[in-house]
Amino acid sequence: MRSIPHPVRSPGLVLACLLACAMGCAMSDMEAPFIHGGWADAFCTVDQDCGDPALFFCNTALSRCEPSCRTDLDCSVKRRGEVNAIAACESQALGCRCDASRCVPALCTGDSDCEDGELCRDGACGPPPPSSTVAACRVVPERIIAPVGTTLRFEAWMSDVTGQPFVPRNGLAWSAVSARVKGGGTGSGATFTLESAGAEVEAVEARLGNVTCRARVTVLPPHTASGQVRVVVTDALTGYPVEGASVVVADALGGATARESTDALGVAVLVARSDSTVSVFHPDFGYLTVANYDMTGTRDLRLPLRRNPADRVGGVRARFTHLAPVGVGGALSLGMAGLSVPGLLSESASAQVQGSDRDVDLTLRGVTRQFQLPASVWVNGLGVLPPESVDVPGISGVCDAALADGTDPETATRSGTCGTRTAWALTAQVPSGELPAGMMDPGTDPLLLLARALPQSGRFSSAVQRDVRFPLHAPIEGKIPPSGPLTSLDFQQVPLAFPFVVRVPPLPRFRDSYLSRALVVGSVTAPGQGTVPLGLGAAVNANPVDPNTDTQPLLSSPGLVRVRMAPAHHGLEGQAYRLVAVASSGALGGEEPVGLATSAVMTPLDAPHFDPEGTTPVTLADAFLGIPEGAHYNPDASPWHGLLPREWRMDTSLLGATIVRATFTNAAGRRWTVWADSRRSVTGVRLPLPPSGLEDRTFQGDTEGSRASLSVEALNVAMSEGRSTNLSTLAESGGMAPELLASSVRAASTLNYGRPQVTWLAPAEGASLARGATVRVRVDGFQVGTDAGNGDEGGVLLTVRDGGPACDLSVVLGDVATRSGEVALSLPPACSGMEVTLVASLVDGLGLPLRPAVSAARTVRVP
Repeated sequence: MRSIPHPVRSPGLVLACLLACAMGCAMSDMEAPFIHGGWADAFCTVDQDCGDPALFFCNTALSRCEPSCRTDLDCSVKRRGEVNAIAACESQALGCRCDASRCVPALCTGDSDCEDGELCRDGACGPPPPSSTVAACRVVPERIIAPVGTTLRFEAWMSDVTGQPFVPRNGLAWSAVSARVKGGGTGSGATFTLESAGAEVEAVEARLGNVTCRARVTVLPPHTASGQVRVVVTDALTGYPVEGASVVVADALGGATARESTDALGVAVLVARSDSTVSVFHPDFGYLTVANYDMTGTRDLRLPLRRNPADRVGGVRARFTHLAPVGVGGALSLGMAGLSVPGLLSESASAQVQGSDRDVDLTLRGVTRQFQLPASVWVNGLGVLPPESVDVPGISGVCDAALADGTDPETATRSGTCGTRTAWALTAQVPSGELPAGMMDPGTDPLLLLARALPQSGRFSSAVQRDVRFPLHAPIEGKIPPSGPLTSLDFQQVPLAFPFVVRVPPLPRFRDSYLSRALVVGSVTAPGQGTVPLGLGAAVNANPVDPNTDTQPLLSSPGLVRVRMAPAHHGLEGQAYRLVAVASSGALGGEEPVGLATSAVMTPLDAPHFDPEGTTPVTLADAFLGIPEGAHYNPDASPWHGLLPREWRMDTSLLGATIVRATFTNAAGRRWTVWADSRRSVTGVRLPLPPSGLEDRTFQGDTEGSRASLSVEALNVAMSEGRSTNLSTLAESGGMAPELLASSVRAASTLNYGRPQVTWLAPAEGASLARGATVRVRVDGFQVGTDAGNGDEGGVLLTVRDGGPACDLSVVLGDVATRSGEVALSLPPACSGMEVTLVASLVDGLGLPLRPAVSAARTVRVP
C-alpha cells in the first residue's frame, strides 16, 4: 500500500492533504436543520418524493427528505412558509445563508455585522458582556529594549474570572505611566514613543475598569559616536536581552575587525568601517549575519535571535470533545490540532510545528490504505480507535504565570522553558457511507480531491483556545519527554461558514516547468502568540501545466481557487485577517524535501466573504516571486570555481525581491542565517569564522566535515506605508523581529538546496554482481548534468579498486540523472574480485572532487 504524501510544514496545509479524503457532497443527519413540519424526515428514493424541489431534496444516503435551497431567500419563512420554516434560521437576527444547497445559520465576522449595541463573538451577535467580569490582562509586548525616538504599538489580552478570553468593544484605556514614554489612547491597542533614556521601568498601562496591566520598557540613549556601531541583541520571542552573545564586525574579506560581548542589556558597541558585515553568535540561539551593513545609517542595530529549535521540546495534549451523533454506519472523524506559530513559518523547524509522524491504517468498503499523519492529527473511525489525546508541539515564548512545577515564570521565560500560544484545530466528521471510494486509491492525490470537493463541503469546523501555557524541556536521548498539559478543543466550535473565491497570480517557473500546486490559507495573527489558521483552499496545475491553476468545478476560468474560512472567534475577534497563497513545485510533505521550491503571496483581508459562486473574487495584491536559484557557497579555505574562501553568493538578483536570506542548518538542527540586500546578493558576502569555542554551522558537524544543509529565501519586504525597505533600514528599525517581519512581508519564495550527498541504491553491501553490471546511486543537493548555464554542477565518479589489475583505479563518470536524482553507472566489463570496492564521488564539471569531498563506498563480489 502506498502512503499519501507526508504532511507539509504549515498547519493549515497539513489539513488540506488530510481532510481532502473526508469531504463528500451531501450533508448528513448530524447537520440537518430542524424543520417545523412539512416534508422533512419523510421517506424518499428520489427528489420528486419530497414535494417542492425548491425546498426539499432526497438524501439518498439516508433515504429521507431534507430541506434545500438555491438562494438565501429559500431559507426564510417568507419563502418557505410557516409549515416548512427552519427554526434555526428564524431564531437568530442574521438568519440563514444558502450554502451548497443547504440552509445554514449566517455568522458575523465583526461588530459592524450586528445591530447597534451588539457585539460579534464566536460568529454570533449578542449583548456585550459586563466589564465587571474582567479579572486579568496582559500587555503585548510586555518587555521592550529600544533607543530614544522609537515608536511602538502595544496590544492587550483580557480574560474573565474563569480564565476565558474577554474581548471588549470599548472602555480599554491606554496611558503612559512613566516620563520615559509618550502616548496613549483607547481601543485594543495604542502607540507610544520612547522619549528619554533610562533603566527598565513599567511605562505603558492598559486599564479596563479596575483591572490594569503594564509593559516594561528600557530606553537606550541615542547612539551618536562616529565610526562605531551599536548592536542590541534580544530573544526574538520574548524581548529579553541576550547577555554574553559575541558580536563580530568583519571586513569584505571576512576577517574580523572588531569583537565584543553583549552586556546585561544585550548591548555591544564596536568600531566599524563602511559596509561592514555584522554577525551575532551565541550557542543557545541561531547565528545571525547582516551582510554589507551601510554605515551611513543610524549605526544602531536591533538584532533578534531565535533559540535553537531542537534544544527544547514540549507542548500540549489536545483532546477533542462534543462530536455530533452519527448513524449506525459510523463516520470518519478527523481533527488537526496545532499551536500558533510566531513569525514566518520558515523560521520554525518542522518538529516545532507538526511533531513526528505516525502510520494509520484506514479501512473502507473492504479496502485498507495506510496514511502517514502528524502526531497532532486525531482520527476516529474506519477501523481506527480514537486516542484519548494527541501531542501538539509548541514554540517557546513568554509565560505570565507559574508553571505546574512551581517554576518562576520569568526564570522560565529567560531560559526558554515555557510558552504561551493559541491552540487551534480544524475538524471534519463525515458518515462512512458518504466517503468517496477514490480516497482509498493509492494513486489518489489528496490535494486534487480537496480542490474538487470544496464547493460542496459544509463539514469543516474551527476550534480555538487562546492563552494556552505549556512547559518545554531539554531532550534526553532515549527518554520520552514529560507529557504537556491537557487542553480540550470543541470538535464543532465554529463552522467554516464563509465560502469565497481567490484569484491567485500566475505561478512561477522552476527549472523545466511551472509550480504544480497552490494552497490558500486564511488566518489571523494573535499578537505575541502567532498565526492561527481559520480556513483553506487548494488547486493543482496539472492539465494543462501552464502559469495558471486548473479550472475548478463551477468556476469560469483557471487561476481561481475556492476557499472556506471561519470568522475570528473565541478571543481572536478584532484581529486582522490575512490570506496566504503558497505555490509549490511538488508534493508538499514531511520534512521539506531537497529541491522543493515554494513561493508565497501574503495579503490583508478585510473579512471572510460569503460568495460561494465567486461573483467577486478576492485578488491578491502582489505577484509570486521567482524561485531563488543560483546560490553558491564555498566552505573551503581556498578559492573554488570563482568563489573566494567562505563566500556565499547568488548568480543573479531576483526581480521583486528586496532581501535574500540564506540559512545553514547542521545535523543538530542549529542554524546560521545570513541576510543580504537582494541587489547586493550577487556581489556576495564572506562569512567570518565563529569565535573560538563555537561550532561553524556551515558544516554538518559530523566526523567527515561535510557541508550543512542550505536553504535560500527571497523576501519582498515593505514598510507600513507600502514602500520597500532595504536590509540596513530593517535591522535599524527592529523589523527583523518575527512579528514585525511577518506583517511586512508581501511575498516570499524558498528553495531548499539541501547538502550534496550520494547514497547507494543498488547493489546491497556484500552483494554478488555480474561483470559489467549496472549499479545505481541517488544524488541529493547537487544537480547532475553538463549544462552549467542551466544550473548543472557536475556528475558522479565511480572509482573501482581492490579487484585486481582489471579493476584497480578504473573510473566511470555518470552525468545523467533522473528527476528523482538517480544515476546509473556500469562496472568495467573485465573487472572481477571477491571484495571489490566501489566508491561513488561527486565531482564538478571538470571532474574534480567537491570540497569537502562527498562520497559513499560499497564492497561487492564480482566472480
